[in-house]
Amino acid sequence: MYTRPAVEDKVLEFGVSGKLLWNALLMYDRQTDSLWSHITGEAISGRLKGESLKVIPSVHTAWKEWRKAYPHTLVLSKGSRRYSSDPYEDYYNDPARIGISPQKRSDGNLPPKEYVVGIKLDTEARAFPFSYLEEHPVINDELAGRSLVIVFSREGKIAATFDRQVEGHTLTFKRDESPDQLFIKDEETGTLWHALTGEAVKGNLQGKKLRKIPHMVAFWFAWKDYFPETEIFPRKEKIHGQR
Repeated sequence: MYTRPAVEDKVLEFGVSGKLLWNALLMYDRQTDSLWSHITGEAISGRLKGESLKVIPSVHTAWKEWRKAYPHTLVLSKGSRRYSSDPYEDYYNDPARIGISPQKRSDGNLPPKEYVVGIKLDTEARAFPFSYLEEHPVINDELAGRSLVIVFSREGKIAATFDRQVEGHTLTFKRDESPDQLFIKDEETGTLWHALTGEAVKGNLQGKKLRKIPHMVAFWFAWKDYFPETEIFPRKEKIHGQR
């Protein structure tokens, strides 16, 4: 998710260009017709080439989990259309179908259709495979000098990422097994935190809130094409895919 900057005192409005770059959607803005990558938020052609949109942290989650955390959410109307199934389900489940154009870089580090939680901070990028997160749903990590916690829900296949620094102290988190919602607990104070909102709900730090870190859920083949120097957690090996 990105903010929409103003150009010539007008806020940019975006649409779908119908074009792809390395199997990923390109947006266009109606004010300048510049093309923008939805992966990086950068304008790749047009008057605004080289400009970047500001990233807003967001969570890719199931409606059930979101509604529990934010019961008063406004929902975008689907209009007259009703969806009884996902039209892309066959594509998601077929490991042989990998985009429209060939991969820019090929590698054998992960299956191309493996989902990853991708994080890029400054010049460093790291990918956390879903297959690893299934077994390790709470990860305390460091990237680009930042202390992070990645939280994963096995049930909903969703992830959230936060900065572990609170009032100058670095917290260490573990999963708190709750039958209703996803919670984590820090080892330093025993405070209970909601893993989707990052808010402390019980304990010494009640009322405090973890700062969200932008991340993206993507197929491995898409993430590595845009971030070829990424590291795969937990091996921490940099990937140099071949064209």
